Amino acid sequence: MTHTTLTRSFSSLYLSNLLGVPVFLQNGERLGTLKDLVINNEERPRVVACVIKTRSPRYHGTIAFAWEGFAITVEEHRYSLICKQELPFTIGNSHSLLCRNILDQQIVDVNDKKLVRVNDIRLAFLATGAYPVAVDVGTSGFLRRLGMIEPASALLSLFKHSVPSRLILWSDIEVLSQQSRNIKLSVAQSKLLTFHPSDLSDIIEDLDAKTRNALFTSLDHEKAADVLEEMEDEAKVSIVEDLPVETAADVLEKMPSDEVADILIDLKDEQKAEELLEEMDRATSIEVRELMEYPEDTAGSLMSTDFLTFAPETTVGTVLGELKRLKPDADTVYAIYIVDKAQHLLGEISLRDLVIHELAQPLSEIMETKPIAIGDSEHIGTLTRLISKYTLLSVPVLAEDRTILGTIVIDDIIHEIFKNKRVTL
Repeated sequence: MTHTTLTRSFSSLYLSNLLGVPVFLQNGERLGTLKDLVINNEERPRVVACVIKTRSPRYHGTIAFAWEGFAITVEEHRYSLICKQELPFTIGNSHSLLCRNILDQQIVDVNDKKLVRVNDIRLAFLATGAYPVAVDVGTSGFLRRLGMIEPASALLSLFKHSVPSRLILWSDIEVLSQQSRNIKLSVAQSKLLTFHPSDLSDIIEDLDAKTRNALFTSLDHEKAADVLEEMEDEAKVSIVEDLPVETAADVLEKMPSDEVADILIDLKDEQKAEELLEEMDRATSIEVRELMEYPEDTAGSLMSTDFLTFAPETTVGTVLGELKRLKPDADTVYAIYIVDKAQHLLGEISLRDLVIHELAQPLSEIMETKPIAIGDSEHIGTLTRLISKYTLLSVPVLAEDRTILGTIVIDDIIHEIFKNKRVTL
């Protein structure tokens, strides 16, 4: 058999061009067919070995040889591999297989922040070796795998169209799972950690359960809590149900108590909900239990217990200093509440009013003395009407004796409106 060596006349190929091609020894003996290519898991991965399916009496089933022992050849547009040197190779934890671990898998396009499917892989051939440089997530990759790219291209060319192609650079992807083993994402290196929690939650929701849990548990508790807050209600519950009690409790402790209460109420396993409450720190557990007692259609069921209160004699400068120290979430400082020693609500101040006044002024001189508030047992419909009528960003929730129990922010109201069609403004 005569072969024309191709390695000097081409710069790149697709993985699909090579999978299943015959592999020959130098003497022309057929060794088998190419089953996969092995890469190292480095920042710039390189092909390090070939996996060959063989029927040779000298080997059994599948073997791996080092890449440097091979040459790619072509004859009449048919590719083959020549094994110039049989260099046995051991595949370890620091390697990945392009076909088994990446082809057809879900990956994250870190530029568009969405999940895509790998239809093919582009390989570049340089003097220093072969490198995967891009993945094809377009129709062209799918048709190439089926061997239909040429007839499809010819047909579309009659109508002055071409087969849609979409390549994503290897540096712009994040591999989430590998079929034969879970990939433990490196918290220090994962590009996903730079995503906004909302983008990351969208990605996690679309993953299969196994990969979703592996990705979620790789996040630190703070990030995991932020991501969980952004998920749809069903996804939140599903995640918590699948997590070990200790891990779930650690994450839930980082979330607002009202969010935690909603999740635990929706858990199908009441015993796990109780185990989670027992595992959380005592103060958080007590708050969550109290919130879970409120009927679903009351203001108390929506309130957050994360809010800031100060005595009326406190100065503006002191409050601003505390805000810098505490670094509260944005929705916690829609309003700051002024209370007496028994926590009765006396007034409130918006963040705007706080920053425009003199540092030495006491809160009692600048506070709104008749803030709009709602009772904890009042219906949610009353709450939505108040927010609509007075254009409020937050509403304090009071007990019968005007003790402040919590606050409800506009974000929670909007969520409730979309969640429950019966609630109207």
